[in-house]
Amino acid sequence: MEKKRFFYWGVQVAGWTAYFMFSILLLLASNNFVSTINVYLFAGLSIIAAILISHGIRYIIIKRSLLKQPIAKLVFITLGLSVLAAFSLEYLQFLFEILINIDFVVGEETGTEFNWPSFLFGVSRSIILFSLWCGFYYVFAIVEKSREQEILNLKWEASKNEIELKNLRAQLNPHFLFNSLNSIRALVALDPEQSKTSITQLSNLLRKSINLGKLRVIPLKEELELVRIYLDLESVRFEERLRTTINIDDNALSCEIPPLMIQTIVENGIKHGISQSIEGGLIQISASHINDILCIEIKNTGKLESDFREKGIGIANTKKRLALLYGKNADFKIEQVGDKVVVVIKIKYK
Repeated sequence: MEKKRFFYWGVQVAGWTAYFMFSILLLLASNNFVSTINVYLFAGLSIIAAILISHGIRYIIIKRSLLKQPIAKLVFITLGLSVLAAFSLEYLQFLFEILINIDFVVGEETGTEFNWPSFLFGVSRSIILFSLWCGFYYVFAIVEKSREQEILNLKWEASKNEIELKNLRAQLNPHFLFNSLNSIRALVALDPEQSKTSITQLSNLLRKSINLGKLRVIPLKEELELVRIYLDLESVRFEERLRTTINIDDNALSCEIPPLMIQTIVENGIKHGISQSIEGGLIQISASHINDILCIEIKNTGKLESDFREKGIGIANTKKRLALLYGKNADFKIEQVGDKVVVVIKIKYK
């Protein structure tokens, strides 16, 4: 607000000063022009008068909300204000001439007598001047209003996106809990001791996932710690049927990603790929960070179903969160490559 006020008064002073100084420069072209201190005093008083009158116009524009009026009415009122302002400025200048007893040109009267033709000529010139001032002010006000509205829209959009992100993150925890409990359930009857160990692991896993799930983004390193614990749990359930490889470049570990993103994709890979095969399969996770682009690749043995987009919340949730957080700087691709389902996620960091 202070910067806008400073800008407004700066433009007012600079604009009116430039106009009246230019008028004096035109008079200097006349050989009969008398350059005296009174001339510059007259110009100074005229500048102050013009600033106060134009500021009064601005007050009326704001007070009466003229920019909200229909265009025809706005033009009519603006013209009326310009006429009133022009008469006021010219009459004040006439009074200044009398007060200062000024002679602009050698041999002319001192201006103590009122001259209608000269006065009306000055009024017509000032009408154009104040009309232009109003036009410039309207453009400035409209641009500023548009900018403020854009900022409000961005804040509203950010708020809406934040709410949607929270809703999406909230969906993940019960989904994750359900899948993890299914893994433990299979162990209870087969290996009670191992199931106890797995329950402890699950407890740690859930606590970590809930804490991380509350955040907008987390380092890739923390996400991978969560994924490793989950894979350890699942390896107890699937034994030799589940094989995993994780290959992460060191420079990618600090890159920030949405929490539980890799986790949900790995879950989908195990649920729809590994668990559907008697021989089991392989989960491969790799990541690299080159030229400000993080590339994450997750492969699992299995077949991509034609209706995978309608099943579950994992893939749809991940794509929505990426779009909300990174917009066009994020890319999500899933496809069948040979006997594997391949998910490739690319995030470009500005």
